Amino acid sequence: MNTKADIVFKRCGCTEEATGRQFAGRCPHLAEPGHGSWYYAVQVTTVGGRKARYRRGGFAAREDAIAARQAILDGPADEAAAGAWTVARWLRYWLAQAESHLRLSTLHGYRDHIDRYLIPSIGRITLAGLTGKRLQACFSLLARQRTRKGTPIAASTVDRIRATLRSALNAAVREDLLAGNPLAQVRLDKPVRPHPIIWTDERVEAWRRDGIRPPVAVWTLRQLITFLIGVDNDRLAALWWLIALRGLRRGEAAALNRDDLDSEARELTVTRQLIALPGELYCGPPKSRASIRTIALDEDGTRRLVDQAVKQAVELLRHQFTDQRYPDSRARTRPG
Repeated sequence: MNTKADIVFKRCGCTEEATGRQFAGRCPHLAEPGHGSWYYAVQVTTVGGRKARYRRGGFAAREDAIAARQAILDGPADEAAAGAWTVARWLRYWLAQAESHLRLSTLHGYRDHIDRYLIPSIGRITLAGLTGKRLQACFSLLARQRTRKGTPIAASTVDRIRATLRSALNAAVREDLLAGNPLAQVRLDKPVRPHPIIWTDERVEAWRRDGIRPPVAVWTLRQLITFLIGVDNDRLAALWWLIALRGLRRGEAAALNRDDLDSEARELTVTRQLIALPGELYCGPPKSRASIRTIALDEDGTRRLVDQAVKQAVELLRHQFTDQRYPDSRARTRPG
């Protein structure tokens, strides 16, 4: 610890009439007995040799603040370090350290959970003050919040937010900032995945009559055939065929390249997927290693993909031709 920065001071909550800002340590009444309270601040060494300020207040007497400060100086270094990190500061530090090891979509999800939910609710709490009881209250309140559309936050979303915080606190445990992960004491409603239901003619009629449909409705074979016949002349007919009959994810199908197709062997290789993030499209590896695979095609499927590749090549050439710009001869000022 750096005792040169260790100080004991007094401050209050009085505010200026003109600006509404607190006087803090500049209040003219601080010298009066019973006005304001005493604080102490020390610098402690935390993760990776970083320095952090540990401050506590609310003491009635200067001697009480000095005694509490000395207890921090004499106590275990890891306890002092845990008290110096707020949850908000630790979450941002942890995300910055993990950023290079995360998929872009995972990083975006972590950042959204941290900025939208975790920091507003528990960001000001220190790691040392983070308890299972506090976290239980935080997530119970979160489960009652509503989205912009007015619907309750899904249990699966709350569970993913908990998973983000669990990863961050596990890292704090590895750095000896926490003795254990207090999130282990939190109990939440288990997310229930909707059960797929066959989209039978009776259910279709009920939906048309009442407007109510199951969360996940699966087409019958006849409905799928009807759809594929209906989009046979669509510009993306090959895409619908691949997704429907070969089980590709949307991002995998959208990221396919001409080089992924082996027309002679009638095989299609999936090595990446396209992910839509706010304001950008990201092309990265598939969801898992098992998703990198080679798919067998029949003659009709191979023909569809070859035709699609030819159409796209023609469209690209047309686009390049119409986009081509020619120099304006009027801008020339000399021969040549």
